[in-house]
Amino acid sequence: MKEIQIGVNEIVEIAFGTLLNKPSISFFHQICDQSSNIRRGDLFVATNKDSAQAQKDIEEAVQKGAFGILFSGNIAMSDQEVAWISVEDLEQSLMRILRHYLIIKNKILFLLNKDEYEIATQIITQKKTLEHFCGTLTGLIQNIIASDAAFFLYCNTNLDLSTFPKNQQEVKTLLQEKIEENELPFALNSYSLFGIKIFYKSADYEIPLPKLFIRPLARVLQLCEDYSINVQLENFTTLSNFKPLYLDERGTIAKPGTTNKVLLASQDSKLYEQYLAYFTMYAKWAHLMLFIPKVYQELYAPYAEVMPYANQDELFAQLIKEKYNFALILGVDTQLLEMRFTNQIVDTNLFDYTKE
Repeated sequence: MKEIQIGVNEIVEIAFGTLLNKPSISFFHQICDQSSNIRRGDLFVATNKDSAQAQKDIEEAVQKGAFGILFSGNIAMSDQEVAWISVEDLEQSLMRILRHYLIIKNKILFLLNKDEYEIATQIITQKKTLEHFCGTLTGLIQNIIASDAAFFLYCNTNLDLSTFPKNQQEVKTLLQEKIEENELPFALNSYSLFGIKIFYKSADYEIPLPKLFIRPLARVLQLCEDYSINVQLENFTTLSNFKPLYLDERGTIAKPGTTNKVLLASQDSKLYEQYLAYFTMYAKWAHLMLFIPKVYQELYAPYAEVMPYANQDELFAQLIKEKYNFALILGVDTQLLEMRFTNQIVDTNLFDYTKE
């Protein structure tokens, strides 16, 4: 990362902060909120809400050579050579700092949800003018300060923009209104449970993305068209929110097409209900079974065959024993199932299954 200088007085003014002492230093090299990653000359942002842990983090940062501490609340000052900057609301101060550097560096920040972010980072090829970041707000600020890219993608749609003017143009979110099929930026030629075939900009594409997620894809493509950002749709592989696993009779993850048992897991009840609606509509031929914590048994019983479980071991045994085509599992994530049912993850192409 290139060498930069962030003025002490600049940060104090932007953050609406108070400099509690008169240190001899006048600038910081970078901004960081991980005390373990602090280097000499950094501004450390004490984001831990636990005051005792925040104090420990600050002490570690000072020992490692931090030039400044940005904090809120009651913190014991130690080294007087360090700039101690107190703010009333740390998150709002960070948002002001974020907007300041977006403006002076002439950058645009796009806030994307998880699905949009994963799609965008796989298909966008324009690396010099666009960067992406998934991490803390402080980390985002540091990347924006240090980068020459004109556009930034950030995997967080929950930033508090209340301190920003209503007509601000620095931070944008993708329109979440429902997009009708005739308004999509591509033509949907056909689809299967696990993939779509589309016609986009004079070319046909076969994409392993369920029809359930065509609107996040449409929003990303519209963004890229609006800002002349190049994409390669063939680079898309998978979404972490939709990763089917294929289970054989031995309880081992297999290649698509070699087994009739498909597992799909989610810890998010809203996403789970989207799965349920999707498979109910597009897989009417299949034997669908819902594996859910016992507390949800009555809630989901009207919609499909329900198999409640009390603990993970019971769930694992049920998944092997029961007969079904699709198992929708609520309360665990895909990674846990991968760890339980395989010793070696097999790379899969969802279209292999749909072509059977």
